[in-house]
Amino acid sequence: MIGNLLHLATSQPHVALRDLARKHGPVMYLRLGQVDAVVISSPAAAQEVLRDKDVTFASRPNLLVADIILYGSMDMSFAPYGAYWRMLRKLCMSELLNTHKVRQLAAVRDSETLSLVRNVCAAAGNRGEPVNLGRLVLSCSLAITGKATFGQLCSGGELMSVVDVAVLYGGGFCAGDLFPSLWFVDVVTGLTRRLWRARRRLDAIFDRIIAECEARQRQEKKATTAGDDDGGLLSVLLRIRDEGQPETGGISTTSIKAILFVSEQVWSF
Repeated sequence: MIGNLLHLATSQPHVALRDLARKHGPVMYLRLGQVDAVVISSPAAAQEVLRDKDVTFASRPNLLVADIILYGSMDMSFAPYGAYWRMLRKLCMSELLNTHKVRQLAAVRDSETLSLVRNVCAAAGNRGEPVNLGRLVLSCSLAITGKATFGQLCSGGELMSVVDVAVLYGGGFCAGDLFPSLWFVDVVTGLTRRLWRARRRLDAIFDRIIAECEARQRQEKKATTAGDDDGGLLSVLLRIRDEGQPETGGISTTSIKAILFVSEQVWSF
């Protein structure tokens, strides 16, 4: 019933996998609950999987967190491999991670980094109390990524609570992920309800940001006819949605929200 889960029931599952690989070889088949898994732990095998047969292994399994928080896995990280995923990758590389955008945000990064240093110094000087450095760094990262993604500086506090939930439950497996036939366990334990509550908060945040961006675009069209679009990734996604470009397979407002959430995390790292 539980398969090889007991082998990983430690505080360091990666160490347990290393020990199993030393005993059984670089390619292992494991049964994690009701889910089949193959563990690769050698450079040669990793090259075959990640480069030679990358298309075969490109898609990720369906997970409860991705299904709810990421709007049915419509983001670049969890979307199944295909035309839609290829379009998302091309879009993020050309509009979010290109050299022009990175250089354009240099001043924002410098300003927010200096602000982070000041906040750390101020917190450290507060009678020697502990400093939650991870929280301050995450807030700084979200402020910078807000500029790259939304075209304006945003307060990291808005997304912080949703990010906390995604990180908390996305770092492991839910009962339904390992035992699909026992999906109701996540409902009984309240996990599904907590994830949907975080999703509704995320909806409210993105609905407001999208509405503000659309209003800003309408004002800019009335003010000028110039085509300089420096409004961030959101402006590009809204334009593609309105134009209905066939190669996108149809971008909707829902898929835009999923892309925005993951884009925030991409820039944070």
